[in-house]
Amino acid sequence: MGKVTVYGSNYCPGTQAALQLMDEKKIIYEFKNISGELVNLKEFLHIRDTDEQFNTIHAEGRIGIPCFVLENGAVSLNVNDIFEK
Repeated sequence: MGKVTVYGSNYCPGTQAALQLMDEKKIIYEFKNISGELVNLKEFLHIRDTDEQFNTIHAEGRIGIPCFVLENGAVSLNVNDIFEK
């Protein structure tokens, strides 16, 4: 598996738990903090606004983080999907 890009926030417990699990499993990733850098937020919003997986997220008024983008461009909202790839 190649590098994974993780969009999330330092303020999000789910993001922090996912990063910790990825560290434990020695997964190589790049963390893009959407609450710390505007460019990261813009990148994430583009993904969220164009990927059908986020339709339910929108309907429920949630943010949709953490969000995982695999090297091949596949998007997932579940950290466990990374371990299966």
